[in-house]
Amino acid sequence: MDYRQLVRILAAGRIVIGGALTIVPGFAGAMWIGDIARDPRVKVMIRAMGIRDLALGAGLYRALSTGAPTRDWAVLGGVSDLVDAGATVLGARRIGVLKALPTLAVAGGSAAIHLSATDQLD
Repeated sequence: MDYRQLVRILAAGRIVIGGALTIVPGFAGAMWIGDIARDPRVKVMIRAMGIRDLALGAGLYRALSTGAPTRDWAVLGGVSDLVDAGATVLGARRIGVLKALPTLAVAGGSAAIHLSATDQLD
């Protein structure tokens, strides 16, 4: 299995998702938590999370592209995804199962790949 390529794809996806959460938080956030994402107060938190994902994705992608150490970036991305999955589990009743399941699948899968890859990257 080519962990570097898998993690590169996840890093690119994190950049896209982070950018969307930052630039259009009401739209992108609604896909995860519903219409409450359009509330200006909630948009503040969504943008903050989006910047986090954008920075993590860009840092990991850059490290993979330049040969810099990647392990710490992968661990941070994996832990971040675990927190997203945990937050989604805690809020599943409020946001609905149909909104929670895709996030759980993506965040859980991404966390598993990131954390499995840590010993294979550097």
